[in-house]
Amino acid sequence: MVTRNRILAAFGFILLAWGLWYLFPTRERQVRRQMNALAQWASKDAGEGALAAVQAAREAKDFFADPCEWQADAFNLSGQVAPDEIARYEFAARSRFDTLSVKLYDLSIDFSQDGAAHVTTTVRVEGTSKEADPVNETHEVRGTLAKQDGKWLLKKVTVVEVLRK
Repeated sequence: MVTRNRILAAFGFILLAWGLWYLFPTRERQVRRQMNALAQWASKDAGEGALAAVQAAREAKDFFADPCEWQADAFNLSGQVAPDEIARYEFAARSRFDTLSVKLYDLSIDFSQDGAAHVTTTVRVEGTSKEADPVNETHEVRGTLAKQDGKWLLKKVTVVEVLRK
């Protein structure tokens, strides 16, 4: 009886600690979750229909501030871009691929005095185009996120192409 009560108390304590850790994340964990959700948003599974692609494009407002400053010379994109424009770019890019996988590596997060999060990560993009050509790209991405309405949104994105061997 006493052993059972101790086991239940320990289980309850572990469950409470996990709940507090999950429901009240630190700023760094919130930014990390947002960046991982962004990678999931940019990925595309095989057989994705047009309605799913449109819905995914509409979710751009969940990740980007209005306006968002872009500096992506590799993609001929620079300047201030509204989330609706980002959604159009994302929809056009998705329509050219059968599958697309976006993964983040070496994510580092620094917070400035004004509360902004500065993120640096390596982005790996793999997939196949509609013409069955393989896509395999690696880029370094630097971003600045600011908390707006309780969400961390990208305010600035800089894409640096990684040199190939």
